[in-house]
Amino acid sequence: MLDLAIFVVYLALVAGLEWAGARKRRRGLGDYVLAGRTLTLPVFVATLVPSFYGGVLGIGEFTWTHGLSNWLVMALPYYVFAAVYALFLAGRIRLKPGLTIADHVESAYGVAFAVFAALLVFVLCSPADEFVMIGTLLSYFFGMALKPAMALGAVASLLFMLKGGLRSDVWANALQFLLVLIGFAVLFPFAASRVGGPAHLAALLPPGHLSLTGGLSIWQILGWWIIAAWTIVDPIFHQRAAAAGSPAVARRGILICIPFWMAIDAMTTVAGLYARAAVPRLSHPLMAYPKLADLVLPPGFRALFFCGMASSVLAGLQARILQSAISLGKDALGRAFKTTDAAKEKLTMFALVASTVMGYALAVWIPSVVGLWYALGSAVIPALLWPLISAYYPRLRPSRAFAFAASIGACAISFLWVGASHAIHHPLLGMNPMFPGLAYSMIIWGLGLWIAPQAQAKNLSAA
Repeated sequence: MLDLAIFVVYLALVAGLEWAGARKRRRGLGDYVLAGRTLTLPVFVATLVPSFYGGVLGIGEFTWTHGLSNWLVMALPYYVFAAVYALFLAGRIRLKPGLTIADHVESAYGVAFAVFAALLVFVLCSPADEFVMIGTLLSYFFGMALKPAMALGAVASLLFMLKGGLRSDVWANALQFLLVLIGFAVLFPFAASRVGGPAHLAALLPPGHLSLTGGLSIWQILGWWIIAAWTIVDPIFHQRAAAAGSPAVARRGILICIPFWMAIDAMTTVAGLYARAAVPRLSHPLMAYPKLADLVLPPGFRALFFCGMASSVLAGLQARILQSAISLGKDALGRAFKTTDAAKEKLTMFALVASTVMGYALAVWIPSVVGLWYALGSAVIPALLWPLISAYYPRLRPSRAFAFAASIGACAISFLWVGASHAIHHPLLGMNPMFPGLAYSMIIWGLGLWIAPQAQAKNLSAA
């Protein structure tokens, strides 16, 4: 009963902070999407750290299965790409006019390409993986079946985000940021007491579990590193950078976030190793952290740990739902129907429902967090990477025809590859779906720059 009471109080606090943030909202689409571009450095860090770390149960799933290689493929590449983002993109995003990725793509390539990019972002931001995770936590904590638990989490998140936009999200993120750190920190004294110290832990792990590669092939490792390019096209990164009070806040904020992500990754990886040692047989590795908590944590501390996991999941879930809805409502439908800003805001609220329904359906279809990351990232990133980078660097822009051909072709190839791989239950030709899509887009993009340099010169003069 103590655990249940603490968890219910936590959910009430999140709801209260979301409501308080919504009350502070000002009129206008810019405030709904970017909170008026007013994020200070502490607020920026407090919102980006948990929002971009929503996949905590997926980290447990991967570490339980593949061991220390989690750090090599799920942590290190994201630090690298986050640093690249901070140094080369964050300042440009903050100085560019427009609110979203689609706005910047339109400035480079026109309305049609912007609508296509918005639909890609809508798919990329699907909250399906977070639905799987929040459903897993709710079903485990309250004894519910998974699908109703996912539905409950989806409806609650939808209600949180409906009126307040980014301001609601930011207010709750401050609490979630603290609880992610505290929740995992309390685990280790109890885990070490119950399972043993580092030497005993190492002895209990399967062979190779402390290897950096964890049995993964070089192609699998390379595939996960390329998937980490998700950071470059991630709309959550873009939204926070665009909402920062200045370019300096965006750059410095991301660089400050990296040590926090390192600390969280260290804790979650070690927790995953303890879970494998303490619970060596699991039919569903997604349950690694909850099962470990049941085994080693006393009442009260167990609830605090669940609050930390839920904070990570809810922060990512709310950010994804909002971004997915903005992409479909404001950026795609708003452009297609040529509506006013007021109408775009209403379309975005309608799109919140569509995003929730699509995410739930996808979560039911692929109930694996790691599987969803792999599928969505592999399918969308090859189509979005070069258009987004070139939107900020005019020298890298080919003509619109080449850019659109590269993007839509990469999307089609990668989606077909994902579908075929899913149908045969292993990667088609043993290849990550992102590789053929990226190869195609790079070839067409390079041809466009080589064949039509005059288009590049025209873009430069226009910029």
